[in-house]
Amino acid sequence: MKLCFSLFCDLFLTLQYNNIMETISTTHPLRTIILRYDREKTAPAFETLALQYYHEIHDRTFDIKQRVQEGRKYIPNINFKIEELEDLYREACRKFDHLKVMYTTNPNKETVRGQLKTLLEAMHILMDEFVPDMIDQVNQFFGYDDYIFDQEAWMNDVAFPQFHKIFAGYQECSVDMVFFDRDLEDFKCALASVKKMEAKYMEEANQLVDTYSDLNDKIDVFFEQVAEFDETLLGL
Repeated sequence: MKLCFSLFCDLFLTLQYNNIMETISTTHPLRTIILRYDREKTAPAFETLALQYYHEIHDRTFDIKQRVQEGRKYIPNINFKIEELEDLYREACRKFDHLKVMYTTNPNKETVRGQLKTLLEAMHILMDEFVPDMIDQVNQFFGYDDYIFDQEAWMNDVAFPQFHKIFAGYQECSVDMVFFDRDLEDFKCALASVKKMEAKYMEEANQLVDTYSDLNDKIDVFFEQVAEFDETLLGL
């Protein structure tokens, strides 16, 4: 009989506890936020602000993710264009080297000259086609440093210190500390995933800038050499 009464008491306390506790799931494009609240407690101001920041940090992290994904989307196509330009440059160099050693009386000289001119025109057309878009993407990449610095400063100096106040004053809070701690850890995993994407973006974009800069320097020198040899080859 005592055992049955004990089980009844446990069941009653469990039901009573569940009646005052409310679990809320909030759908967010970054991840679903799941927190539990004590309905009998009024949230103190520091908790209200912390939870406001908690939703905002999800918004900001999702914005970072979108910006990184958008930036990475264009890189493969630009790399393809750079590879195409490099192939044209190499072939043009080969034709130019051939042309420079040909005698005036060589019957194939005009053919080689025409081939070189066609290659040079193709290089100009290709650069006109993709370089302006590449410059826009590179400028966005360079602007990313200031953007992410501001985002990380807000997270580290504003948001996370406010979250810590929930742990320090958990007895006053309506939000359940165990749920908040677990959800915060899940958020940090999502943030780490976004930072991993960001690292790939930085690596890919830096590589693109370095690759094109090196090629562009070579092309500038090449065009100067061609102009000295015969400026009409460049349409000058």
